[in-house]
Amino acid sequence: MNYSNSYHTKQQQAILEYMENSTDGYVTVNQIAKHLKEQGRSVGTTTIYRHLDKFQKEGIVQKIVLDGNSGAYYQYIAGESGNKDCQFLLKCENCGEITNMGCSHMQELYMHVLEEHNFNVNPHRTMFYGVCGKCLYKKQDLF
Repeated sequence: MNYSNSYHTKQQQAILEYMENSTDGYVTVNQIAKHLKEQGRSVGTTTIYRHLDKFQKEGIVQKIVLDGNSGAYYQYIAGESGNKDCQFLLKCENCGEITNMGCSHMQELYMHVLEEHNFNVNPHRTMFYGVCGKCLYKKQDLF
């Protein structure tokens, strides 16, 4: 793991490893704290925020504030491949779950918006709102 040229403590390494291995790509401070506690490493949320701020300054993580109703999410971005540029978020209006989704078709949309509307979309802050598959399935079971 080549995070940066700066020194990282064991707590910082644990946070970075969790973020790097997160399947959703976006994590909250509470998710990090819960994971560390499960691993026998109890780290306070203030400490986690401090480390995340440092990582953000180093360009290792990106902070994403989605709306005024939920807290910030953090994404590990060190060593990103080109495919991450086509990622966007899906937020379920029913359960609130946020899913990271990569799709090559989004690049076509971003290029259209840039070329035809002279606006460069930030793919890391693109969010679609709707209903997730789990909630759709639950609604179908009701009928």
